Amino acid sequence: MTSLTSTPILEYLRRHTLLHGVPEQELEAAARAMAVARFADGDRILAEGTAGDACYFIVAGTVRVSSRSLIGRTVLLATLGPGELIGEIALLSSERRTASVAASGPVEALRLDREGFRRLAAVGPLFHESLTYSANIRILHGMLSKGSIWSAIPDSELRGLAEITVRRKVKAGDVIVREGEAADRFFMIAAGRFEMRTGDKRVAVLGQGDFFGEIALLAGMPQTSSVVAREEGELLTMGREEYRFVLMQYPPVKRQFLETLRIRRPDLFRAAETDWLTPEEQEARERATAPAGTVRIPKRERWIDLLLAMGGLFAAATAMAAWQRDAVWIVAALLLGGLAGPVTFVAYARSAQLLGFRTFRLVAAFLASAALAVPLAWIVERNWLIGSGGDGGLVFDNLKIPLAVSVIEETAKLLVCLLFLRSKRQRFQMDAVVFGAAVGMGFAAIESILYGWTHLQSGAAGGMLAVLWLRALLSPFGHGTWTAIAATGVWFGFGRGAAGARSASASRLLRAAGLLVASVALHALWDYHYPSGGWRAAGMAVVGAAGILLLLRLIRSGAKEELQALAALNPAPAADRLADDGERRDLVCEACGTVSPPDTRYCGRCGQALRAAN
Repeated sequence: MTSLTSTPILEYLRRHTLLHGVPEQELEAAARAMAVARFADGDRILAEGTAGDACYFIVAGTVRVSSRSLIGRTVLLATLGPGELIGEIALLSSERRTASVAASGPVEALRLDREGFRRLAAVGPLFHESLTYSANIRILHGMLSKGSIWSAIPDSELRGLAEITVRRKVKAGDVIVREGEAADRFFMIAAGRFEMRTGDKRVAVLGQGDFFGEIALLAGMPQTSSVVAREEGELLTMGREEYRFVLMQYPPVKRQFLETLRIRRPDLFRAAETDWLTPEEQEARERATAPAGTVRIPKRERWIDLLLAMGGLFAAATAMAAWQRDAVWIVAALLLGGLAGPVTFVAYARSAQLLGFRTFRLVAAFLASAALAVPLAWIVERNWLIGSGGDGGLVFDNLKIPLAVSVIEETAKLLVCLLFLRSKRQRFQMDAVVFGAAVGMGFAAIESILYGWTHLQSGAAGGMLAVLWLRALLSPFGHGTWTAIAATGVWFGFGRGAAGARSASASRLLRAAGLLVASVALHALWDYHYPSGGWRAAGMAVVGAAGILLLLRLIRSGAKEELQALAALNPAPAADRLADDGERRDLVCEACGTVSPPDTRYCGRCGQALRAAN
């Protein structure tokens, strides 16, 4: 950086439109205080979040202004060229820089420090007034760009939205809206946390990127909840007519808000959909699939890594147990053999889910089945089928016995499933599939370990290993598949759907009954002892294939349901606002704990804003 006090700088300042009316002596003082700064392509001129101590007048070249969105992606805010001023917002507001600026090719600029900037602002009324107005628009534009709800609006048009948006500072305890009062504004949260209450019940805690007031505006009714600031914060607001205009101008944004209404107030959704969508739009929504690029789905193949890891450990433990004949290795083989197949199967089912839960919830379902469903099924079978005091086993060459066992065991597992599916948040079909798989495989794991232990107690360690390997290889065709199918049937019976509302219909009840019957039948036919070994192998092959095909169909339709919900809530960002293609990670919703795919901006389960971990 080289200091200059030459005439060219003074001439540049005289010609600059922002500096008209500034006294000559002040321009001369500013010229003497300025320095020429030259930047190469890609050089960072300003860094978001840093303190501002200078601004730059661009003399030659262009710069890219960008900011980090809530989910950690870089959003392009503007491309500026000669004559533009950058860095002035931090000097005007005495706040940290709100955006980063990088050179796009060679750039030459004039650097003016804070003191020189203040002197110009004090003596140049037009300079100060123009900068204050443009800085406010830039700040609003940056806030709206980070506010992911507007991501589908092109950047050039988002600037117009900034002109009708009002900033509002709030303090802790401020009541923003009251339940029952007339609705005339829409609110977006730029900073701070806010509590939403309906009556005496806390409905949600909202943070940066969230919004409220839309339910009353969409449904044409008074405010449905009260919202109170929990701390100092800032809101961006717009009037009812402006809000309506934006929704009518941008159909993806309108569908986005209607999807949020579907999540938050499913009871109001149908009426609002009729009011806001034309018959053609409603028909298009019913048959819509997710547009390409709307939500980027990562390739989740971790279950393969898990399969290789657990399979390798089981193989190693088996080899060591056969070689050493040591109790430690035998027990290790017993545990790994019982867990390898079931754990991998659950991981596979989870990998197909777009809106998943944290691992500990699946572990809880897995363990709950082992701790509750297995003992319950054993007690019922012992007392009802074997009979009190009986010392014989169950005879499976009579179809009544495997059918009874199937009903008992699937009922026991479904009771555990209900513990995890009873919440309204479990509103997607894939929730039933995944939790059903976890519960079923928890049952299968304990069953395998008990079978292996029985062989071990009789001194047949080789028999134990053979049983464990066989059950591990056959585990995908067993309990996990059956219970996933049955749990989906229960889910349909509850009338659950992406809307979150309970809506029973004849078709849903028939589907529920069909899946429950299919689950019991598959289980019973799998356990049935056919007349000969050949018939048994053929029967197990047919039953296993039928179960897997049905499960894959449920996974496919469930994933489609999730994808449609995500796409409606997260329309593809406008092309002129994408700035990078760096590393993408799954996002965890702070409100409900749902794990969402990268690039999704709002949680498909609760509708609240997603934020990248700091």
